[in-house]
Amino acid sequence: MLLSSLVINGLFTGLIYGLIAVGLTVIFGVMRIINMSHGDIVMLGMYSAWILFEKFGVSPYVSMFLTAPLFFLLGSLIYEILDPIPLKRREMSSLIITLGISFVLATSAMLIFTADYRTVTLPYSQRVIDILGTRLGYPALISSAISLVLMCLFRLFLSRTHIGRAIRATAIDRTSAALLGVNVKRISQATFGAGVVLAGLAGGVLAPIYYVYPFVGSNFIIKAFAVVVLGGMESVTGAIAGGLILGVAEALGGAFLEHSLKDIIVFVLFLGVLFFRPTGLFGGRERNR
Repeated sequence: MLLSSLVINGLFTGLIYGLIAVGLTVIFGVMRIINMSHGDIVMLGMYSAWILFEKFGVSPYVSMFLTAPLFFLLGSLIYEILDPIPLKRREMSSLIITLGISFVLATSAMLIFTADYRTVTLPYSQRVIDILGTRLGYPALISSAISLVLMCLFRLFLSRTHIGRAIRATAIDRTSAALLGVNVKRISQATFGAGVVLAGLAGGVLAPIYYVYPFVGSNFIIKAFAVVVLGGMESVTGAIAGGLILGVAEALGGAFLEHSLKDIIVFVLFLGVLFFRPTGLFGGRERNR
């Protein structure tokens, strides 16, 4: 495969990785919570899309928005579990608690849906389009485009709206934000809900192009953390850039390494950035932007 084709495929995949990571980034930036259940929330988004498609024939690209309020409620519920934890102990305690939530979600999905692999086969799943000599399937193209639009809209929401500016202020300094009249508790709850919604939306765009099964979230949580570390733990723009970098690196690694070694690229990038630039590519220069 030509190098240009690998890069193009990697960029389209990276857009989806970026969407998964943005929710993780904004939750950590505002609440200092390491959400280990993020990948399993993506899994729930995939199953939601599959159920609505199988039972009612609703396209995943439509159902993902229909289920968004439910994911916001789920995020609000998880927030209420984590909120009592003191801020100084929140990072480690939240990691342990959300790891438990992750286990509950994955195990429940196993009991309900069994370990069978499910697929969402759309009428145009086999259709392809040629972009600069690269053949891309319609679902992959649509999923990547929706991911890009959602990330851009969320970026604009943070920078142009009153709530978005309150989220950024809370991420920078909770005490100062409270003194300026920001309801820090409500903003934190809304932020966690928004992060979970983004994970659910990511599940919707993934359903037509990945197998759906109970433990699929474990694949995405590893990649999401790698993306977040690449871009910087508190940078939305960095999460987008990190997703693109990881997508291209995976595509190149898959072409030049054995398939069983492809995922090693994720860990190499993860460790490399931690060693040479612990704050990430955009860390220290912007927070939740």
